Amino acid sequence: MYLEYFAVGSCILLLLSFPIVFSAMYKKLDAAERYMQYSTFIVGCRHTFRHTHFEGRPQRVFAMATVILIPKIIQRRGMVLVEDVEQIPRHLKYWMVIPTLVTCLSLIGITITGFLIED
Repeated sequence: MYLEYFAVGSCILLLLSFPIVFSAMYKKLDAAERYMQYSTFIVGCRHTFRHTHFEGRPQRVFAMATVILIPKIIQRRGMVLVEDVEQIPRHLKYWMVIPTLVTCLSLIGITITGFLIED
C-alpha cells in the first residue's frame, strides 16, 4: 500500500522537477559554462549534443552537475581542472546540481517501486 504512495510521490516530484530543469537550462547554464570554457569535457558535451532537442541543454546541465559533484575524478582523466570548478559561484553550482539530483532521485524512486509493486 505504501509503495503506491511512494511511486505517486516520485512521479509528482519528477513532474515538478521539469520547470526547475528548464529554468536552469535557459537562465543559468550559459553563465556556468563560461567558467568552464577551457574544459574539454564541457566543450565536448556542448559539441556532441548541439543537434539534439533543446540544443542539448538538458544533457549539458547534467554534465555540469557531474563535473561539480566529482571534479577530482574527471580531472584524473584530464578533462577538467578543479580550479575552474572552484571558481564557479555557489548559487550557480546549486542551480546545476539540485535539479539533477531531484530528477535522478525521482527516477530511482519510480524504478524501485516498479520492481517492488506486485500485481
